[in-house]
Amino acid sequence: MDTILLVAVTVLTVAVAVLFLMVLALAREIGRVQVRLGPLGARMMDTGPKIEQAGPSFRGLTDHVGRTVGVGGHRDRPQLLLFTAPTCSTCKSLLPGIRAMAKAESDLDIVIVSDGTPEEHRQFLAGSNIGTELSYVDGRDVGIAYQVGTTPYGVILDEHGKIRAKGLCNHMAQVESLLNALETGTPSLQHLHEQAKARAAASA
Repeated sequence: MDTILLVAVTVLTVAVAVLFLMVLALAREIGRVQVRLGPLGARMMDTGPKIEQAGPSFRGLTDHVGRTVGVGGHRDRPQLLLFTAPTCSTCKSLLPGIRAMAKAESDLDIVIVSDGTPEEHRQFLAGSNIGTELSYVDGRDVGIAYQVGTTPYGVILDEHGKIRAKGLCNHMAQVESLLNALETGTPSLQHLHEQAKARAAASA
């Protein structure tokens, strides 16, 4: 009996060790895949103004606290446009993160662009605690000009009003990927893959 028990314990110990090594190998492969894929950012829709083009410019918009707001054009700092809708629950869930980003990124202007009735805007903003750290505007014409077909959708413009990145933003990681795109000059995952292919072809 003791011999059988000893053999069983030995077999189980070996099995556990093998499983542990397999998990380590799997984790290593996952890491390699993540490195090859690069950052997974906002999914870009191939509509509206293109990357590197100047985005449509608007002046004389009024935000939620009565300030006059401009969209696009030459500016002192980059501008993040986040297109939302009053009935979009995902859009509302982003508001705390967007507020925190607006407070942390002092060199970035954030404008939430929405479309709806005054009552819908009031309901959307209720409890959001949005103050003067960013602007919330009713800008249906802005959404049409940028050909935004779904929300939440982000567009980041540089100081010259050129589009540097854009895409669907269902969570804050995707919003933050737009800022990373501005800093790195890589507007999307597909652009990253194209750059990698170009480098591989050049070195071949």
